[in-house]
Amino acid sequence: MEFLDTARGWFDQGYAFFEPGLLTYAGNGEVVNWMPLAIQFGVIALVMAILLRSAGAILIFTIVATIIHLIVDIVMPMVRGGGMDGFDFGVVASNATEMNYWLYAGALAIAYFFGILILGGIKGMIFRGD
Repeated sequence: MEFLDTARGWFDQGYAFFEPGLLTYAGNGEVVNWMPLAIQFGVIALVMAILLRSAGAILIFTIVATIIHLIVDIVMPMVRGGGMDGFDFGVVASNATEMNYWLYAGALAIAYFFGILILGGIKGMIFRGD
């Protein structure tokens, strides 16, 4: 059980590092809204794991999944609003200079790396020929 305590300590330190980005972009500033984040993550990771042919392409799939996730974050208010009212290019461009945005993108990239790897492994066990 000592290994689990060590792993939990590493996880807590990593979460504390990425927490400002998650609170800003996946929450309301005080708490992270895990359910919409998990649903969006799950759908994108599942599609990427199905498309993954070999584990050698995991880094490319991680980058693509992270970019897709960030694009969906930008486009989703427009879809819900029913028009171009929710889109402001100035806000999108200003995200590139904010450290919290890059912390959020980094947390997504790490989550997608492990998520696609695990789901791809499960796919490989279920579908032996693929």
